[in-house]
Amino acid sequence: MLFVDASTLILAAKTELLDLFIETSREPLAISLEVKNEATRKNTFDALLITQRISEKKIAVKRAKNRPMVKKTMSDFRMQKGEAETIVLCMENKGKAVATDDYNAMKACSVLNIEYLTSFGILEQLYKNKKLKKYQALLKLEALAQYGRFSDEILDDFRKRLEV
Repeated sequence: MLFVDASTLILAAKTELLDLFIETSREPLAISLEVKNEATRKNTFDALLITQRISEKKIAVKRAKNRPMVKKTMSDFRMQKGEAETIVLCMENKGKAVATDDYNAMKACSVLNIEYLTSFGILEQLYKNKKLKKYQALLKLEALAQYGRFSDEILDDFRKRLEV
């Protein structure tokens, strides 16, 4: 399974990459109960899309069993509950990877030897696997820039990778 945190899930929905991500993922997608609550609490397009994909069973919702480990992960890596639950779920379920755009979650994954994938990684995979044409990938990159909190340096680096 590929465990997805709220930031990446919401960005995928806002940029209209969620369905392609679900369709092309080699692993089924799963989220924690906290991520579900974070991602679906508003009455917005992205929240409604995520709710629909959950009800269609295209995204599984799981509960982290080791609550003390969730708290420890939050404390040790200075992260929010959703990111910590996502990481603990991945470990509990021997998941393939975590999809996150949270810097502290990425650091935690590195320390814990968990593979991670970012929104840019998802976009890059879709482009390399010819699910998106170059102009579509560039449009999605602009949408990520609009909705996400990414530095110009990160955006420029990714734009150059798409130009190759």
